[in-house]
Amino acid sequence: MTYVPDGAQILLDPVGYSIEMSRRRKSMRPVKIEIEGDNLNELKQTNEKLIRTLAELQNYTRVMERNFENQKKTLAMDIIRDMLPVLDSLDAGIASNKDVQILESIRKNIMSILSKYGLKEIEAEGKKVDLRLHEVVGVVDGEDNVIAHEIQKGYLLNNEVIRTSKVIAQRGE
Repeated sequence: MTYVPDGAQILLDPVGYSIEMSRRRKSMRPVKIEIEGDNLNELKQTNEKLIRTLAELQNYTRVMERNFENQKKTLAMDIIRDMLPVLDSLDAGIASNKDVQILESIRKNIMSILSKYGLKEIEAEGKKVDLRLHEVVGVVDGEDNVIAHEIQKGYLLNNEVIRTSKVIAQRGE
């Protein structure tokens, strides 16, 4: 008779293996464990250690989830920053009045895609200057601290400034 390791028996004869395992389980006797004095204290200490370890694991999991969310928010930042010159070129093409409808359509599609990842344009013209959002590159006479013209669009990614708007502001007379 050929020797067959225990682990391989299930592959050769799954039904026979199942019957044999069932017979072995039936022949097993239940074991009763009694816990006394010092053993009970030892079990309580071990249980407390396990509970602390579980709490530490849950805290670690929360920290890792928070880190993952932060990484997810900024994951696209490099790609989006690399796309900003493309948007600038489209804006320049639209301003030159050549094939404006096609360029506007392309720009709208690109912004639609990037907005899904949290990109928003910073509003500028007609707004008050906010140095967190706007970089003043020129000044003209007019109403104090109101933006007269936007030279280059600024953008927010998940409500964080990734590029300020370059603007010409009005200075009070």
